Amino acid sequence: MRISSALKLIGELQYKPGWKFTAEDHSNRFEGSITLRIDYPARNSNRDQAEAGYPEEITTYASFPMIVADCEDDELYFRILQLIGEIEMHEAREFLRIAPTMWAPFHPHKVDGMKRWAARTGGNLEADLQFGIA
Repeated sequence: MRISSALKLIGELQYKPGWKFTAEDHSNRFEGSITLRIDYPARNSNRDQAEAGYPEEITTYASFPMIVADCEDDELYFRILQLIGEIEMHEAREFLRIAPTMWAPFHPHKVDGMKRWAARTGGNLEADLQFGIA
């Protein structure tokens, strides 16, 4: 797939309310690649917010490099859906807490949580570093 085609297809994507997909050509650095950014609404998942039911709304994002030179349309959509799944799991890991301390055993912003998750999934700690606050 051409970079321009991937950018156009991504620009037409819709998911849940408040989710936004943007992509940029990254082929000047890596042949046939783009950078996909997904902005999405979330709740502030800090421990001090847990008891109050996470009242603070935020917008956050994840950014992913992708090689699209080898994609057909359905493959591009499949890869993006896999990334959406990663985002949803990342958020789930923030919100799974144990009362009464509200400890999050797999919290993706805490090294111990990242290590626990990586040990069970075979992933690496750096996978969580692509998430940020917009």
